Amino acid sequence: MTEPSKVIHVRNVGHEISENDLLQLFQPFGVITKLVMLRAKNQALLQMQDIPSAINALQFYANVQPSIRGRNVYVQFSSHQELTTVDQNAQARGDEPNRILLVTIHHMLYPITVEVLQQVFSPYGFVEKIVTFQKSAGFQALIQYQSRQCAIAARTSLQGRNIYDGCCQLDIQFSNLDELQVNYNNERSRDFTNPNLPSEQKGRSSQPGYGDAGSIYALQAGGARAVPFPQMANAAAIAAAFGGGLPPGISGTNDRCTVLVSNLNPDKIDEDKLFNLFSLYGNIVRIKLLRNKPDHALVEMGDGFQAELAVHFLKVQVTSLSKFQCCCVFVGRR
Repeated sequence: MTEPSKVIHVRNVGHEISENDLLQLFQPFGVITKLVMLRAKNQALLQMQDIPSAINALQFYANVQPSIRGRNVYVQFSSHQELTTVDQNAQARGDEPNRILLVTIHHMLYPITVEVLQQVFSPYGFVEKIVTFQKSAGFQALIQYQSRQCAIAARTSLQGRNIYDGCCQLDIQFSNLDELQVNYNNERSRDFTNPNLPSEQKGRSSQPGYGDAGSIYALQAGGARAVPFPQMANAAAIAAAFGGGLPPGISGTNDRCTVLVSNLNPDKIDEDKLFNLFSLYGNIVRIKLLRNKPDHALVEMGDGFQAELAVHFLKVQVTSLSKFQCCCVFVGRR
């Protein structure tokens, strides 16, 4: 048994759980003096005012399973007797207030654009810049406010909330960047203080880690497999976001990863724009424009389920990249 301590170690702290959620769980047992969120480990360290308060909390939760937002959390005494500056810095600058926010979108079933993010975050202050990008953690964005106070207010109000009902959940941390550099005003980035920035040069990719080899986008050299999105790894995750059932028209059983896109506008389309359109639904392994059919393209997704999501939501889609309607169908097998 760990020696009683006024510091409580909390495990299984999901991204949807906020500092306020943890405070509400332990405030009935006494004054909380310090709280450290260890987001990378899904853990937290919480310090009560004294040891008896911590003992009362753990004795109570030994008989009652603590749960936050439907997730069971597990508590025990920490090996720390006191949270020091070193312990509090373990959360890096992810919780050090800054005017730039790092936002990760979980369970992203609908497209999230720069415009959507601007509408969501602008009620808390003037949003100067937005940069979006794709990482193994999912769809992410950096949002720069005019002041640190605006960023704090936005994070406090929006952490763990959904943009749309049942999906597109916001996981917000403070970034360690001092200033965002935006070179282009387009679908992926926007500088609201400089509307005269050019759009991107056609056919060039600004996505780090994506090679530009003629008309083919490849995620990694040598044909390495893409890393699947955690929130789209299987049908069960999507079903959970919809309250237990898949969206109408989604079977979750498709095993074809390649999508044929037709009726594109050859004068406007390039691999970069297709990447932005399809990456909302999963990992992009490669994209190929068909030279003999300039209005067609092949998009290979990370797995069949991601391809099914893309086809479902984009099969008859009117976009600025299409002549009239962009049509998507499955082709081939993995």
